[in-house]
Amino acid sequence: MLVIIFIIIVFLAGMYFCMKYSPERIFQEGFESNAIKNPRCPNILIQNGSKIYLYNSKLAKIPGVNPLQFDNLEEYTEFMEWQRSQGIRCPILFLQKTYDTQGESVYKVRPSVTEPQGGLPPAIVNNQTALRDPNPTKLIDAGRNDPPYNMNSMPSYDESSFYVGATTPLDKMDETQDGLLYSPNAMDPNWGGAKFTQALVDRGYYAGNEVAIRV
Repeated sequence: MLVIIFIIIVFLAGMYFCMKYSPERIFQEGFESNAIKNPRCPNILIQNGSKIYLYNSKLAKIPGVNPLQFDNLEEYTEFMEWQRSQGIRCPILFLQKTYDTQGESVYKVRPSVTEPQGGLPPAIVNNQTALRDPNPTKLIDAGRNDPPYNMNSMPSYDESSFYVGATTPLDKMDETQDGLLYSPNAMDPNWGGAKFTQALVDRGYYAGNEVAIRV
């Protein structure tokens, strides 16, 4: 008897639940706002070259209306400032048209139209030392980094330009020589001439760096 009463109570509770609650109320997302639910809220921003297009995928395409076209970033920024002043905030997916390694056009997702990053972190260099000497690094030479072998050998020729954009100890030497009145390096604009360099060699300025050539 108690089992039958319990089944009847559960059945009546289920009927009450179905009558009072709709699927929209049951599965309502708590983080959604009215702005997001607004069907007229644009949701896709596409950058194609210098042009910027603001598109609403929920509405039909209408030339000049959907998508909205901006000739430059300044026009889009002014439009966004106006939207926010009116209390309109729409979540937008930003896509940038680029080309892959095969030369085919693709659309890549970017975090922001004002700072697309393009694979780089949004970092601003404030250190004056970093601005003066970017990416200080040591030379990597397998022919010289294995003592006691290959001792006193000359640096190998870098045909791949591996150190372009980096500061190495050789660059430091060049900076020091550039600051002199006369440089012993024939590649410097302030080179003192062949006699000046030979005089330094005779005085032992390059002692320890001489290379003997057997003839």
